Amino acid sequence: MESILFPDTKTIKAEAGTLELIYENLRNANSERIFYLADALRAGISPQEIFELTKIDRWFIHNIKEIVDLESRIVKKGDLDKELLKEAKDFGFSDRQLAKLLGRKEEDIYALRKSLNIMPDFKLVDTCAAEFQAHTPYFYSTYDK
Repeated sequence: MESILFPDTKTIKAEAGTLELIYENLRNANSERIFYLADALRAGISPQEIFELTKIDRWFIHNIKEIVDLESRIVKKGDLDKELLKEAKDFGFSDRQLAKLLGRKEEDIYALRKSLNIMPDFKLVDTCAAEFQAHTPYFYSTYDK
């Protein structure tokens, strides 16, 4: 698996202060803390230890762990079948992220996704919650149909 903060590594290793950097950034709230949380999980730091360091609700830690675990499954498998690709898209992985994880081109992932008929759906957000006519509704894309 590839680290967000340490892009040249496939796994986080206890080298040259890497774990110390992760621990430091978990203890101190900062704009990159969520990425360090993911790297902590990649490095094998338990969700319980992360909770004790951060006091971030275990529910959020568990959800990040599910994303990291799926990332690991994708890398371990080394390829995407329809089921795994659909799951990755449901989790919010972009074609670019999947390509990077698998060492492929973004265009290849797009072509695979298109050939498997895994396309986004567009849904409307009613900015007035149906209380009166919305003049500024907008759409968002999702793979959750």
